[in-house]
Amino acid sequence: MKSSGMKMLALTGVAFALPALVDRVARRVAGRGFSAITGAAPPRNPATPGVSWGQAILWTALAGAIGGVARMSARRALSGAGLPAEE
Repeated sequence: MKSSGMKMLALTGVAFALPALVDRVARRVAGRGFSAITGAAPPRNPATPGVSWGQAILWTALAGAIGGVARMSARRALSGAGLPAEE
């Protein structure tokens, strides 16, 4: 009984951490794509001098969309596998 509880706790931890990890990896890939397209590194802070509105909006939209889809995909995969998922 005790090992079953520990196993469920470990699976719950993985289920909550996996979407965040997938989001992080997707945003890094998006950053490389942004650099390849624009020739500049993605803006870390839109208030930094030299970052245009266009760059800030493009990066925010790209990173948000790709990260969001990656996180949603991980959650759906976890729910289909019977693992606990964020509500």
